[in-house]
Amino acid sequence: MNKKRIVVKIGTSTLTYDNGNFNIRRVESICKIISDLKNSGVEVIVVSSGAIGVGMGKLGLKKRPSEIRKKQALAAVGQYELMYMYDKFFSEYNQVVAQILLTRRVISDDYLKNNVINTLETLIEMNIIPIINENDSVA
Repeated sequence: MNKKRIVVKIGTSTLTYDNGNFNIRRVESICKIISDLKNSGVEVIVVSSGAIGVGMGKLGLKKRPSEIRKKQALAAVGQYELMYMYDKFFSEYNQVVAQILLTRRVISDDYLKNNVINTLETLIEMNIIPIINENDSVA
């Protein structure tokens, strides 16, 4: 049997409204569609950005800060919120998700890159949806 695998990229403009608030309806709809794809036998990997934007919305900030340390703090808040929402919506469709946070170092180091590949392959084998994001709070 030939398995099909797709990678779905979900960006900040998809996750949030123009005012920075989380677009609950859109994200729920995307999770429903991805769950249906998985139910049909398609392997799915989600690549999600938006941690800083979601963090801004969670904290009610209207302007993106220029200081790296503030962006890192927003990413830490936003990443938690993103995974909370993904887990909530995917759970409604009996799907399990896992988080993989990457940095450039992980991709450029063969040993670490191999660990990521092994983790991704194992998650997919276990019928878990990997959600990949850059680790903005440390990158």
